[in-house]
Amino acid sequence: MNSKYPFFKYVTGESKIHLMNSKMKIIWFLITLLAIILINDYVSLLLFSLFLTFVMGFTKIDFLAYLSNALSVWVMYLFVFVIVFLITLNINLAIISGIKLLLIVTLFLILTFTTSLSEIAWGFECTFIKLKKIKVPVSKISLRIAMDIKFIATLFEESKSIRKSMAYRGVPYKKYGIASFKRMIVPVISISYKTSRRMVKVMRLRFYGNSKRTNYHENKVTSFDKWLVTIPVLLIYFVIWLGWC
Repeated sequence: MNSKYPFFKYVTGESKIHLMNSKMKIIWFLITLLAIILINDYVSLLLFSLFLTFVMGFTKIDFLAYLSNALSVWVMYLFVFVIVFLITLNINLAIISGIKLLLIVTLFLILTFTTSLSEIAWGFECTFIKLKKIKVPVSKISLRIAMDIKFIATLFEESKSIRKSMAYRGVPYKKYGIASFKRMIVPVISISYKTSRRMVKVMRLRFYGNSKRTNYHENKVTSFDKWLVTIPVLLIYFVIWLGWC
């Protein structure tokens, strides 16, 4: 994993993706996520892979950072591949499922690398604000989504720190894989949970969820934002029209 770009951790920047309107970015993220889940053929996956590569270029973040972080969870791809194959006995479907999971992880990396936790929560809340009329706790759900992302990011970061600490103390965690994993999993989860809870308190101190709260980053919707949201919609239409879905 690239130490300069920790897993699911916000990286400050001034790229077009960084400066996108929070609501438009979340809408783009959800549409693209839905598209990746729905498509089930290699050509469609290639189109969306090229699209995500195109977006990564606009983030001005090293492509190797995306690659190293995405491949750091290769066990998860292998697990999904094996499970899908055992259930369906379809090798093509298993491969496609693994590729789709890789694209989903890449999509999450783009979002989390270029968007702070407060902006993620704010974007989700603005996107689904109409649901407040039917008493849906949009603010709490948005905050929970942001904190879950923080928990995952801290989980990976702390596991790396603890592995280094064990190595410095001469603990051969690679030799005794399962035993070493048991030693580190409890403190990693505990630290990650405490960190995410601390972030909840910080955001509440900032009056997150208060109807009178103002947002520091009031990025306007630009033509770039509109085009970025439009492209996955067009790709979905193109895929359905050609019958690849």
